[in-house]
Amino acid sequence: MEAGGALSSLPVPRSVPNPDSPIPQDPSPPGLVAALAPAAALVYGLGHLTWYLGTPLGRVPVLDERENLDLAEAIAGGILQPVPFYRAPGYALSLACFRWLGVPEAGLFAAALLFGVALHAAGAWFAARLARRWFGPGAGVAAGLLYALNPVLVHFATQALDATLSLTLFMAGLDFLACAAQAPGRARGWLAASTAWAAAALARPNFLLAWLSLPVLALLQPVAARTRRVLLSAALAGTVLLAAAAAWQWRVSGVAGFMPWQGAYNLWAANRPGANGRYYTQHVSLPPELARANPARAESILLYEEETHGAPAEIPSMNAHWRARFVEEVFTHPLRWSGLTARKAYALFNNFEQYNNKTYAFHKALSPWLRWNPLCWGLLLALGAAGAALLAAERPADARMLGVVSVACTASILLFFVSARFRLSLVGILTALAGGAVARPGFWRGWPAGPRAALAAVVLAALSVAFSRFDGVADTATFVQDHVLLARAAFTVGDDATALAESNEALRLQPWHPDAQAIARAAAAEIAGKGATR
Repeated sequence: MEAGGALSSLPVPRSVPNPDSPIPQDPSPPGLVAALAPAAALVYGLGHLTWYLGTPLGRVPVLDERENLDLAEAIAGGILQPVPFYRAPGYALSLACFRWLGVPEAGLFAAALLFGVALHAAGAWFAARLARRWFGPGAGVAAGLLYALNPVLVHFATQALDATLSLTLFMAGLDFLACAAQAPGRARGWLAASTAWAAAALARPNFLLAWLSLPVLALLQPVAARTRRVLLSAALAGTVLLAAAAAWQWRVSGVAGFMPWQGAYNLWAANRPGANGRYYTQHVSLPPELARANPARAESILLYEEETHGAPAEIPSMNAHWRARFVEEVFTHPLRWSGLTARKAYALFNNFEQYNNKTYAFHKALSPWLRWNPLCWGLLLALGAAGAALLAAERPADARMLGVVSVACTASILLFFVSARFRLSLVGILTALAGGAVARPGFWRGWPAGPRAALAAVVLAALSVAFSRFDGVADTATFVQDHVLLARAAFTVGDDATALAESNEALRLQPWHPDAQAIARAAAAEIAGKGATR
């Protein structure tokens, strides 16, 4: 934000539009330009999905996908258990709508994957609109395509996960906020942004800090006090959604609240001594059925009972316990916790996509649609840094607003894990900024030598952090879990040869892996049995 203030005083070259003048109009047909990014997202996403649906993982929901589908079925059938929500219900509620519209239970998984591709296309449209507002039509096209063709976004869009829905809502809110910045006294954009970000938080709670940044931004607006109060009210409009979610949970369980109860233990698990901070690691040996269902939930209960010497595992008590353990760690061992947070920050800005149920590098290599794609976090980080400098120079008010939102998103990531799904909010922001850098690559030529050198140093630092390999950041030890996941899915659909091959690959990496051993034995027995009956 300080850099934005300094750059705003730079002379603007003739080739760069004055920030006070209207954004140049695109001479091409507006409908065609607007449709380009969503169309590219649909073509690329559906192409990858067509391949993915033929694989075992595209036919069998696993881990969080299975939980989301089970919760959607419970919501649609009105058979929710009388307990608070373990995970945010927003995404499952959206899938339940498909059941109410007539999609059969057997078709819900495929419908969820198609829904993800459609949401990805909508996200590309919002990214294009956002960059167009900031930098002009050429940047809108560039940002839209960078979003549409991002292989990480396509990877998550073709899974039954909350990531794409929440990211699309976040991008919509960011676009509404940018629109509001062009008319500071109007509350409509703030109202829309607040609603969109509250909905995003109900799908994925790490967007809650982004929503909480809106009242701060409203209070900082350079308008009359009366108008500022109107904007503050609009910024808090999302409380209606959050209150509705709290009332829903109260009706189901008798406990009001809109935050899922998995968050407290995840906060502790991501910050406890020995944690790597990059992804969840299991500390307790669990029976196979519990480990496959949700190891974090089972572990949180077992550890709570152990640490409290058998106290009843009541959800409010458990959450209070894990939050207290986190606070104790921060204040009792501040240097240890600061060191962990610094390592998290390094992993956050590194190019490697950290494990989150799946290791992206493993699955990208399997896909003929993703493996060739050079777009990555490191490239977006460097281009986004350049785009941020351009935004700060030309539109300092927008840059300050975006800075506050970016800090909120970064803080929400560093508090928990920095795995691939957690940093998607920053991917969306960087994509919009990168559109400006791609569309206007020579924007810095009219700058004085000092700011030009500073920009070069920032871009070089971004590239260095992104593509370096320290602190075990490019951890491929999780590949064993990917082999096991694929083996289990293959065995479930009757592809015994793939199940045996993948479980053997897992055993090659970790010979004592119990799930891999069990699947290998079962698949070998099935193959032998089929051979004997021929």
